[in-house]
Amino acid sequence: MRSFSKFLPIILIAGFLFQSCIELEEKITINSDKSGEYSLKLDMGALSSMGGEVDVPEELTTFPQIISEGIKDVSGISDIKTNVDEKAGLYQVSFHFQNHSAFKRALLKLAGMKYGFIVPNYLKVGKHRFKRTNIQPMIAKAIEKSESDFFTQSFMGTEATSFINVTTVIETPKPVKKVKKNGRARKVTDNRVEIKGTLTEIIKGMDLGVVVKF
Repeated sequence: MRSFSKFLPIILIAGFLFQSCIELEEKITINSDKSGEYSLKLDMGALSSMGGEVDVPEELTTFPQIISEGIKDVSGISDIKTNVDEKAGLYQVSFHFQNHSAFKRALLKLAGMKYGFIVPNYLKVGKHRFKRTNIQPMIAKAIEKSESDFFTQSFMGTEATSFINVTTVIETPKPVKKVKKNGRARKVTDNRVEIKGTLTEIIKGMDLGVVVKF
């Protein structure tokens, strides 16, 4: 889990280099058999449309491959895909997980941990319920410990982190009945819930946890 919580800050740091709008989307699709699809996508298309050469950090260009290589042999994880289009500013990794236990095994593998360590369950899928743990404290702590000065930068009086939009999308196999434990979560369609914020809001304590009943 510690390693997983580091992926988001590493990816988000890149936004400070460009002082432009960056979109990070985490998408979790739940199937009726409790399996699901997970996707993490970083879209810097707005930067690409500005033209010119952009010096993209190595961590940003390689994170899809790092994750895909790290989980390729994990039991219950399949259909691993990466999509890297530097010209379009798109970086993405996605995979299928058999159940939330398989997802946890993937996190453990990424963290380089052995079974027995206390690792928070990032997500849990039930027959009519989905829960995601609030990892905001872990992300904020990782950023606080960062040696980079990017986090203190501002642009025209606005914190640079405000230009980085973070969206979580949760898609359910049945219509959503109730969304709990997150005032920012919004039901946008019968089967889709979204949580939106900026990196600044996350650093300052925005809750990333949620419970969705369907």
